[in-house]
Amino acid sequence: MKYLLFLAPLFLATCAPQPKPRVDAAGNPLPEPFVIVSGEARPTDTTRFLAGRPVASGAKLSRLQATSQYKEFSRVNLWRWKTYASPRVSKQIAWQSQYLKPLTGTPRTVVYPFGGPDLLYAMAMFPNASRYVLLGLEPVGNLPDLEYTEPSAVLSALETHAKSVSTQLLHGYFITKDMKSDLTNGPLQGVTPVLLTSLGLMDAQVNSVQSFSAGGNPAVEINFTLPGLGRKTAIYVSGDLSNGGFSGGYQNWLSSVGSGSVAYFKAASYLMHDSSFSSAKNWVLSNCKAVVQDDSGIPYASFDQSQWEMNLFGSYYQPIEFFSKHAQPELRAAYQAAGPRPPLTFGSGYEMKSYAANLTVAVRR
Repeated sequence: MKYLLFLAPLFLATCAPQPKPRVDAAGNPLPEPFVIVSGEARPTDTTRFLAGRPVASGAKLSRLQATSQYKEFSRVNLWRWKTYASPRVSKQIAWQSQYLKPLTGTPRTVVYPFGGPDLLYAMAMFPNASRYVLLGLEPVGNLPDLEYTEPSAVLSALETHAKSVSTQLLHGYFITKDMKSDLTNGPLQGVTPVLLTSLGLMDAQVNSVQSFSAGGNPAVEINFTLPGLGRKTAIYVSGDLSNGGFSGGYQNWLSSVGSGSVAYFKAASYLMHDSSFSSAKNWVLSNCKAVVQDDSGIPYASFDQSQWEMNLFGSYYQPIEFFSKHAQPELRAAYQAAGPRPPLTFGSGYEMKSYAANLTVAVRR
């Protein structure tokens, strides 16, 4: 029985029917039981452990899952996923199929500047892409070797880990300043455990986790398989995208993997509005075939509309108060001139209410 049957819309068109879930007397899906297993944990087992789901092998991890402390971690994490994140993911998948895919096609590569470890929603918006390149400042970390870590240290680290992923599950984005402190101590360091947690929630099989250098910046590449969607790759690079950092090897590396890609911006702190990030902005405008973003991405006025077809969704009037100085009169005028636009069924970025959210899909002519 798969705990994540409520993600069925992701797989309807590409895989066989899922087995009927076990339910309680009220018809609610029952969670998978934790059982003691044998052997050593594989990458997929570590992934499932971090998500709060039973491991298939890994004797030491399965014994940790039998503790009350772990069961409480699992209960809270899966409740947040089922109550908040999974419905949002399902809405995004349905919306992109109707509105986004006809405009962008199926990109091979999605580049997500300032995305940090937000693999979950990148995959929801582009479920058929084969490679996701996420860029951020948070440390990379690695595949944690939890079977050979003191059990009390693992259980203690799960509390901080739950905090690291909670904002994504509850609100759909990460807070960089919080993650810098959350991801630097204990056995679950860096972004890699957060990426693996998203994959565990999505029932992925993790084939490999490898560290490498992306133009001189620390990076990790995770190869995985999703039911019905085949093999995919997620890359996270920890690097500075300001003009001082995004040059030389970093820019050359990104060009080698990201030319012809689709760029995605969400909750991007309006950094592309700052002249100190002009190199990264110009790279996107020169190398990507489409840009999907809320108003926190590239300023609307930066798109040459003789070269870009601008498609507006949802509604826009002004940013949230914290970012009020980044209001875009040109974008507001475009929405007013366009009249009623196709709605969004989900909040995006800093606008968590669907009726207040906006997305622009810029497609190169």
